[in-house]
Amino acid sequence: MKAFLIFILLTTILECGCTNSTDICPNVKTSLGSIRKRRHLTFPDGSTVVLTISLVKAFLTHAPAGWNLAIEIDVIYPLPDAKFTNAHFRRKLHHRQKREFWERLQNAIDSHSLNGRACVIRIICEAKSHLAPPGKSLVHDLLRAIFTAPIHEEEFFDEVRDSYRELLEPNFCNQINDCPFSILDFILSMNKQKY
Repeated sequence: MKAFLIFILLTTILECGCTNSTDICPNVKTSLGSIRKRRHLTFPDGSTVVLTISLVKAFLTHAPAGWNLAIEIDVIYPLPDAKFTNAHFRRKLHHRQKREFWERLQNAIDSHSLNGRACVIRIICEAKSHLAPPGKSLVHDLLRAIFTAPIHEEEFFDEVRDSYRELLEPNFCNQINDCPFSILDFILSMNKQKY
């Protein structure tokens, strides 16, 4: 009886091992371990990401007291929920999300009496040359993912045709820009500070 149970156990183990290996079982084309269905990341309804840029300047009126001036810009970006993911299952969402993020950043800069469109275009142009090669810095990789313009892709071309037509011109970075300062240099200089 013990020998029979050991035989059944060994047969079961070999059968399970055979289903996941293509070398032992030639009739299996791909191993079951390598098959993976496409998955999408979804968040609970109402989830958002907030990008906050803060600038604080201290003014000493008399020692040790003083005044602090704080300026903040909040850009609220909604995250995709299950309805959004199901509605756009096969489309390239990152082009639309990138354009929407640029527009929100443009509106936030516009609210401070600056040319937000010119500043966004300046960031896109500077991202081509000022960022480290991929894999060297997480901050640089994140900025590259947000501020690159893949104009050679047809889906991106269709997405930005109405809102950022300047990006479709071949030498858009060589044109004069109306943004008074470099937001990308500001972000990268914060990355170098030691606390």
